[in-house]
Amino acid sequence: MRKAIVTALVVVACTTVDGPLTPVPTSQLHFVLQDPAYHLLSDSASFYAKAGADRRLELFYRGYSNDTGEALLTLEVRASSLLKRPDGSAFQLGDSILITVTVPDTTRFDFVFSPAGLQFNPSDPARLRIEYNYANHDFNGDGHQDSEDDRVQSLLNVWRRDPPDTLWTNQGASNSQTFEELEAAILSFSHYAVAW
Repeated sequence: MRKAIVTALVVVACTTVDGPLTPVPTSQLHFVLQDPAYHLLSDSASFYAKAGADRRLELFYRGYSNDTGEALLTLEVRASSLLKRPDGSAFQLGDSILITVTVPDTTRFDFVFSPAGLQFNPSDPARLRIEYNYANHDFNGDGHQDSEDDRVQSLLNVWRRDPPDTLWTNQGASNSQTFEELEAAILSFSHYAVAW
């Protein structure tokens, strides 16, 4: 009985917003802001993803003594995730590619993934996890936290755009409000942000 109750609570605490929806311009999107008390250890990170090997990239907050603190973002590229290079050529076993994630605006949850045009296997996509526990929890920006911010938290999602296009599309992500994290399946590289 206890296990069933715990399972039910986890299901209630996680919502999934499926995309894509009608694309919207930047002016209509509400970007989630970082809590100014927390700073990133670095505004970019890189790694080599390799066909046939599980690899991951992480971005962290700065810890108390300028060392590695809590995670902000994790990108997992599994052994069979790589599909095509930006030029359209297919990956062969053992091929690798340099992947970089950059935070162009460290005041908000905003990420640029490169190389642009990199494609992942639809049956085993890359997995993106963004933890927003260090976000400014006054999500609607009215100067105080209340039940309206709780409602907005349930609307948080991962949005994407392909520069230079200025329209954003709902990527579709699971939103664990309990653990304050979003998780999305990534099929190609682009510009991603946490917004509502």
